[in-house]
Amino acid sequence: MATFRRTYLENEFKKLNGELSEHVDLYLIGGGAMSFQNLKVATKDIDVVLRSTRELELTRNALLSLGYFVPCVRGAYAEMNASDILENADGFRWDIFVRVVCNGLQLSESMAKRSIELFSLENISVYMIAPEDIFVFKSVTSRDRDREDMYTLFTRGLDFDIIRDEIIWQNEHDQNFAWIAFFFDGLEEFADRFKISHSVIGELHDLAYQDMLAQMLIERLKGGHQTFEELSQDLDSGDVKKALESLVKKGVILQVSESKFSLNDLS
Repeated sequence: MATFRRTYLENEFKKLNGELSEHVDLYLIGGGAMSFQNLKVATKDIDVVLRSTRELELTRNALLSLGYFVPCVRGAYAEMNASDILENADGFRWDIFVRVVCNGLQLSESMAKRSIELFSLENISVYMIAPEDIFVFKSVTSRDRDREDMYTLFTRGLDFDIIRDEIIWQNEHDQNFAWIAFFFDGLEEFADRFKISHSVIGELHDLAYQDMLAQMLIERLKGGHQTFEELSQDLDSGDVKKALESLVKKGVILQVSESKFSLNDLS
């Protein structure tokens, strides 16, 4: 697959600006953002997040009018579940998401505030998210070179406090998805491949375990009411107690008696 430099991306944004009928804000979250931060010479595609379905409609129609088409996608690209994937005759691809990436990662207010405006034209404003947030995004995707991109970001220096806080926020605001566990799979793969050691990795490992345990308990409760003893079967009772307390606090499950629990159908 061909790769495209920053100047190519800039020209495509200008073309898009000329076709849009209303103003759209685009947040770059992948290799495109790294290109604008001089962390990557070229990229195969551009990942952007929009904040409304209206912006998606406007962007899609504009790109189609520029000759873009819907390609056949398989493997890691299909698994990303983009709202739209469009490609042009050069092989340049747009992966477009609305608010949520890969069924889990949200464009949070913190991410938006950390982003930097690259440029603004009449009908388009382009922002790039912070390196820490690109690192988080790369951890939940599994396309070619995603782990290499994580390493590039790591070697340039990252604030892992920001990464940890963002991951915790993401997990707390998505009750139906084992988000930290999903994130940690990518982080662990990255750390193993490049022999990386960091204190936050251990901390997130513990959070990922708690998250996976919570999802196991939710699955068990899908069969109906369960007692604490039933839920603790084959699991550490102390860990189960903590997980249940957290799930009750979040409103995901209900404690219907002293030792019996059920899913909250309204959560």
